[in-house]
Amino acid sequence: MSGQLNENGPPDLGTFMAEVRPEGAPRLGRVTSWDGELCHLRPPGGGAEWMAAPDALRPPTEKERALIRTLTRPVRRADA
Repeated sequence: MSGQLNENGPPDLGTFMAEVRPEGAPRLGRVTSWDGELCHLRPPGGGAEWMAAPDALRPPTEKERALIRTLTRPVRRADA
């Protein structure tokens, strides 16, 4: 979940990144693919995929990592 930026391209597939947006809070997502120009990301816990430029992505902060862990942790059944 560290979200490493490659020196010659986009972040590694499967890592979580934060997309920096001028209009508000960063959007968190797991990198699912890269089409040569844009990274495709999916929110933690699922949802609609979106695209972002690799230079708009940064590794998540510790606070954001804690949120990602919460959103991706499976929920246990009460009767289990």
